[in-house]
Amino acid sequence: MYCMKCQNDLSDCTCPDLQERLSGAAEKGHFVYRMCGKCGLHHAKCKCKSPEWTTSDEANKRKN
Repeated sequence: MYCMKCQNDLSDCTCPDLQERLSGAAEKGHFVYRMCGKCGLHHAKCKCKSPEWTTSDEANKRKN
């Protein structure tokens, strides 16, 4: 997956609002992505030593 703003792969994305854009689209039901339950970041941006993989739709269910 790549960022439409900076045209980089998400792991190399330099946009400060990346997570906000991903979260907004996922909350509206446009798509689901793999994320870390510990840090809350897209799996390509997660730097956790022992990530807890989940999906954005599961995380949204827990919020509500």
